[in-house]
Formats: sequence, C-alpha cells, structure tokens
Amino acid sequence: MKAKVIADADSLFLELQKLFQWADRVDMAFAWAGSDQERARHWKAMDLAKVGRAVIGTAFAKTEPRALELLSAGSDRLRLVINSEGTFHPKVIVGRKGEFARAIVGSANFTGAAYTSNTEISVLLAGSVRDGNFREIAEFIEEHWSLGVPLTPEWLSEYAKAWEAAKRRKIVVPGAKLEISSISSLDMSWEAYFALINSQHNRPLAAGNKVRVFGDHPSYFNELDEADRIFASHERFADIPKRDRHILMGMGESSGFIGNMSAAGFAKQIVNDHPEKIGSALDKVSVAGEISSNLVEDVLNQLTALRGVSVGVASRLLAAKRPDLFVSVNNGSKPQLARLIGGKRVDTVKQYVGLLQKIWATDWYRSGKPRDGIEASVWERRTALLDSALYEQV
Repeated sequence: MKAKVIADADSLFLELQKLFQWADRVDMAFAWAGSDQERARHWKAMDLAKVGRAVIGTAFAKTEPRALELLSAGSDRLRLVINSEGTFHPKVIVGRKGEFARAIVGSANFTGAAYTSNTEISVLLAGSVRDGNFREIAEFIEEHWSLGVPLTPEWLSEYAKAWEAAKRRKIVVPGAKLEISSISSLDMSWEAYFALINSQHNRPLAAGNKVRVFGDHPSYFNELDEADRIFASHERFADIPKRDRHILMGMGESSGFIGNMSAAGFAKQIVNDHPEKIGSALDKVSVAGEISSNLVEDVLNQLTALRGVSVGVASRLLAAKRPDLFVSVNNGSKPQLARLIGGKRVDTVKQYVGLLQKIWATDWYRSGKPRDGIEASVWERRTALLDSALYEQV
C-alpha cells in the first residue's frame, strides 16, 4: 500500500477530483457534509452516480439540508447518523476500480470550507482492495450504513429548521477572525453579527498589534467618526483640506483601519493634486439614504477609470463615506472577501458589485436599526465593520 500526505486544500481537492474520475464506485462516511447550495467545488467534482454508500452525521446541525437531499436523490445510497455513542466524527472517502482502491482519510469533512480555506491534513492511500486497511474501511462504512436511518421528507423539513437556527447563532471564539468559505459564512442574524463585531475588539494580530473596534484613535470607530466629520463638513470632495483627504485614504494621521492606500502612488497623486477628479464621482454618493445599484456601478466605473485608482482605493473611499453600504477591499481582507463570491480575487467593478449584493442580501444587513446606542452605532457602520472580522495583518 502507498501513502501520501495531503496538507493543503488545493491538493486535497485535486486528489478528490482524481479519485472520482478514476473510480467505478465511491463510498464515504463523514461527520458533516455541505454543498454550499451546489456551488462548492468539491461538490461539483463529485460524480453522484458513482456513490454507492454515503453515511453522514448530523451532530450540532452542521450538515447542510440541501446536501442530504441531493445525496438521497434517485438512489438508496444515503444513511444518516442521528444518534450515536459519542459524536459521529469520521472523515473517509474510498474509491474502487476492479482489484484496486484509493482512500482519503484525515481531518477534512465533505464541506466547501475543507476543500478551499480550512487548515486540514489527510492521507491518500492506494493499493489492493484485499489489503487489510481497505477491508477495515469498507467494513466501517458498511456497519454504520446498516445502523443509519434513511432520509424522509418529514425529518428533513424539521432538520432544516434546526440547521437554519444553528447557523444564525454563529459562534466565534474570542480572539479569532471569522473564517470564510462562501457567502453562507455570513448567514447569521443581526444579534449574531453584532456579537461577532464585539468579539473582534482587541483581537491579536501579528507583531503585537491588535484589532481595535471601539475607543479612541486608533480604532475602526474613531476612523469612521473622523470620516463622518469630514464628509459632514464638506459637500464636495475637492473642498476637503489635503490633511483630511489623506485621512480618507487611510494615510497621514489615519489609523489605517479599513485600509491604508499609501502605496497607491498615482491615486495618491490625484487625491493630492486633482481632488476634483475623485469628487466628480464620489460626490454622487449621498451621506445618507438609499443608493441604487446602478449608481454604485457608475461611481465605481468612473473612479476606477482614473489612473491608479483600483477597486481597493475606490472601496476605501466609499466605505469611509457610507460605512453602512460599503466594505473596503484591502490586502488584509481581500482573500476572505473573495471567498464570499466563490473566487480568489475582488479586483473588478463587477466582482465588487457582486460582493456588495451578496452582503446586502444577508439577514444581518437587512435588519432594522436597533435602539441601543452602541448597537445602533455598529448598525450604522455594519458593512464597513465587516473588515474587522476578516482582516489579517500582511
């Protein structure tokens, strides 16, 4: 038997893809499964017609209902482990072709996060189906398949309610950023989102630095307070003093929270010497009230048409002016933001608008303004403050 260690998500995905392409039959047993509503790459790589046995756990309502529905469709392949002695926690998938077998065994569940962003380690095994290790894997899957229960529409309906409730309770460990695998990572209530933002205050970063959401300079609140003061005092961007324009770019006296654009040389030159060019677009965005998607796209296209003004620079300025609507795309948050739209980049206007539309569709974004003072202040800045939960120092 041959063994190969797999220590990154891309390699894990490639081995899964090759396993399905090679095998005639595939069996699996996982604690949790998810398809990200059929968008996840591991799910697209799966050839469902080859799956003979699928044993899936439901502990803590972590398994996606849609994944269960799809696995059960058209075949008696799926069994659920609803009650077990201890938590049902295996992560194994095995493929067979004639007298040969391959298996991936390790820490990764059958979820989008496992195959994109999680830190996982697995082992690929390859050899004869008669090898004792493969026989034990087959016996394990068969035993738990026989002990499991088939999916019924009635049970799935009740489970879906539990799953919805569980994902909205989004638990974040103190001192940890929010880990993103897809837009479903932002599925949560306003109460859960407010708790998430609170939990980011004093989150440690590299080199002894910390995320500071509240309080005096440096903090996200202070940064956005300063931006609010600046825009409230000047209707036109061109009339804003250079010192304050620097703050809006995350430079000079700025803390750099929601992005620091000091390295954007040509954009910095425009802000310094020709602020009217920025203003001709940015001034179209009012400091309050609704803004149409068409106007957002028009402003972004106009800004990014200027030499050196990237989506990052444009989003920084927009987040400073309307923190209720916009999030900054910066080097510290870009990898996580990109996962929200199923890719690796947020570099174009189309990608950024698509990101905003997904954020604006979440429950926490669409919730009504709370009455409590601090909670209301977070709500007024809710989209820009997402950066505090995603940012990692680079």
